[in-house]
Amino acid sequence: MTYIPRFKNKSLLAKKILSEDEYIAYSESNDKAQYLASRYALKEALIKALELSILMVDLRLIKTIKKTNGAVYIDYNGKKYECSLTHENKYCVGIVLND
Repeated sequence: MTYIPRFKNKSLLAKKILSEDEYIAYSESNDKAQYLASRYALKEALIKALELSILMVDLRLIKTIKKTNGAVYIDYNGKKYECSLTHENKYCVGIVLND
């Protein structure tokens, strides 16, 4: 879960944690804080699901990919992870399934 206002005006952080395609989408987004917060929430959820430390992973290698229906999934190390993302007011929640 992330607090979206914490991600306002964080273009430097965006460069450090977003993949190349995600950064392009971030740059084109009308709500950059929400976009960045949502991607961070999903990446953090994946790291927890894999029982890793956030310090062990280059977050740019965790790629969130938008499906044609608007849902997203994660591609990390050649493996696809189903996930769910939701926003409510100032919060964003990301959930990742690791089977």
